[in-house]
Amino acid sequence: MAINAEKLTVTPLRRTTDPSPTVWLKRLVDNGTLYVPQNLTLAQFATLQAITLLLSYPGSHYAASRLDACLATSAGNAEPDAPPPPIAFDYHLGLDELETITRTRTGYSFAELTSDLQDAILSLIATRDLTTRKLDLALWLEHLHIQTLALAA
Repeated sequence: MAINAEKLTVTPLRRTTDPSPTVWLKRLVDNGTLYVPQNLTLAQFATLQAITLLLSYPGSHYAASRLDACLATSAGNAEPDAPPPPIAFDYHLGLDELETITRTRTGYSFAELTSDLQDAILSLIATRDLTTRKLDLALWLEHLHIQTLALAA
């Protein structure tokens, strides 16, 4: 059996590597698949997202990201005729207090709980059976509900 060496071509080995994890992460953020909180910590945003999913109508998965994006550092940042934007400090405080209550009572973060337990905690807050000294959580939750419905529409 004869081998014809004239027709053999050698292709150089080309090592292909997968993009680094930061490249994948950047692509997810750029495509809008992954939202990076702008005004809240990751833990606060996870809590906010869990709350907004319970408070809003089905299919409004982006209410938490819209709310985070519209948080302002002060009421002076609003347009004169527009309703005042939610103030970031109020959300930081409310989300941190909710997280403290949840961890104290259950040993888990709010976002780690099942939706039934999350709903039970929010119901106890709404009826003022769970309170905190730093903030009226029932009023805070009511304002969050109004803001969530406005942004989800």
